[in-house]
Amino acid sequence: MTSKRRFAVVTDSTADLPDEWRDRYGIEVVPLKVIFGSETFRDRVDMTDDEFFRRLAASTKLPTTSAPSPGEFAEVYSRLAKDYDGCISIHLGAQLSATVEAARVGAQSVEGFRVNVIDSETVTMPIAFLCKVAAECETLEGATAAVQERIPKCRVLALLDTLRYLEMGGRLSRAQAMIGTMLDLKPLLLVADREIKPVDRVRTRSRAIQRMGEYFRRELPVEHVAVMHAQAPDEAETIAAQLRSELPGQELVVGNIGCVLGSHTGPKALGVVYIKK
Repeated sequence: MTSKRRFAVVTDSTADLPDEWRDRYGIEVVPLKVIFGSETFRDRVDMTDDEFFRRLAASTKLPTTSAPSPGEFAEVYSRLAKDYDGCISIHLGAQLSATVEAARVGAQSVEGFRVNVIDSETVTMPIAFLCKVAAECETLEGATAAVQERIPKCRVLALLDTLRYLEMGGRLSRAQAMIGTMLDLKPLLLVADREIKPVDRVRTRSRAIQRMGEYFRRELPVEHVAVMHAQAPDEAETIAAQLRSELPGQELVVGNIGCVLGSHTGPKALGVVYIKK
């Protein structure tokens, strides 16, 4: 498959790209960084997801995250220029991170190598879906068009176990977090159209999982779907088994939420992520 393709596909570690897809399609992943105090770790290079959540649980202060530098992107593009005519580089939404901007700056410094940098406007596995779509195209133009057409249809439906991490990360006001914590509500959030919107707040986790399923069913049909989790594999597999029985013939991956997104969701987050048809 890769031999036919004259262009490379690049993404960043927040795509939560399955290793199998990375190998099958030869997709390059540029890691973001997670910073605990004075220690910096490259996401999934210097630190695994399990190690990250262990540290997060033991940490009193939230880790910070940072985008790759333009220089790191330039290095990757320069290397790819030896083997490919061009490249599509698909990244974490610009409303959430400076990653896509760093990729644009990095691309400008590589002479004579065409890099189409794409703002996915989303996070986690929908970015991996876009990479897969691109990798299955034969031309860079075709890949760019196919990806751009799908960006408005990307959705992340997420269930957080607590609002604490969003609040600590400055993504939520203290009052909002307090209300949620006092009532021990389980927030259901939707990432769509460059925004994070509340869908519902439910008392129990089991009811929230049920609500997530109900919401997703109203969104059908979908082109791609995955169940994501942060240290909640059993629940993720249960949700996936249920969805597989309802969507025969649809590839459904179960994936881990990595360090960068995990800094904001905290442990026990669950998500159904998809691209609408």
